[in-house]
Parts: sequence; C-alpha cells; structure tokens
Amino acid sequence: MIRNVTAAVVCVALMGLPAFAQTGMAVVAGQVAGGIRVGGDVNDAMGLLGPVLNRSERDKYAVYDWPFNPFLVVAEKENGKVVLVLIQLSDLYKTDKGSLTGGSERALVETTYGKEFTTDENQRTQTMVYDAQGIAFDSGKSGVLSGKVMSIIVFVPNQWKAITASL
Repeated sequence: MIRNVTAAVVCVALMGLPAFAQTGMAVVAGQVAGGIRVGGDVNDAMGLLGPVLNRSERDKYAVYDWPFNPFLVVAEKENGKVVLVLIQLSDLYKTDKGSLTGGSERALVETTYGKEFTTDENQRTQTMVYDAQGIAFDSGKSGVLSGKVMSIIVFVPNQWKAITASL
C-alpha cells in the first residue's frame, strides 16, 4: 500500500516537473522573467537565485547581480519592489511570444514584437525598447553576437526611461 502511494506521488511530481520548468523559464513582457515577477518582492528573487553576490545602490534603486547566474534585478530601495529583470547571454529563457532567447536574430525580434520600438545604443549593443509592452532586447553590434540578442529585459511597462535614467 505504501509503495503504491509513493509511486503515485513520484509519478505526479515527475509529470508536474516539465510544467514547472517551463513556467520558470518563461519571459513575459511587463510581467515575469525566469520566475522573477516585475512588481514582486526582491526577496522572492533572492529565494530563487540564492544569496546576492553584488548589490549596489543608486539614487532610487538597488541593483542586485548574481555573476554566476544570467540575472540582474533592479528594485526600488524604499520597498524592495522589482522594477526590472535582465537575463543576459542565455538561451534557456524563452519569451512567451515567438520563443525568443539569447542568440535570436534581431530581425526575428522585429517580426515578433513589431517595428514600433525606440532604440538605446552604446559602443557594444543596440537596445530595442518596447516601452508600452515592458520588454527590451539588447543585440550585439559586432563580432559573433552582431545582430543577435544578448539580453532580454523585462520591466514595468512605460517606465523604461524613468528606470534606466536612475541607473
């Protein structure tokens, strides 16, 4: 009897594992990236990713970095509310729309999310910002990552400039 119950519990757990893994790997514009919720508490992110190895404070925000994980999280200093999640150099996390990952072609981003975006640039990357949707994509400007997604950034919709200007 106990053996049958144990077997049933193991089967149910194993069947639920793929769904859990898929949910944890999902990237949804303006909502969640890799299980970390925009608008959620930064302590929940630490529960998923482990102890923070690098925390720095800005005027309004605290930036949390896990160098051995592909995540960077920005939260309000005052209340710990997550306002931005960046996933960098990883093809494990996929957008719910178009299954875009690190390494996806920039043209595929435009096909999936549209041509209505603003651009932020630096020497290394070009960022396609879909502010109203709460998602941005860094793509490389040279080398092997030229024209390919390097980072996927999920943030509070319509707040890109307010957040990034304070960093």
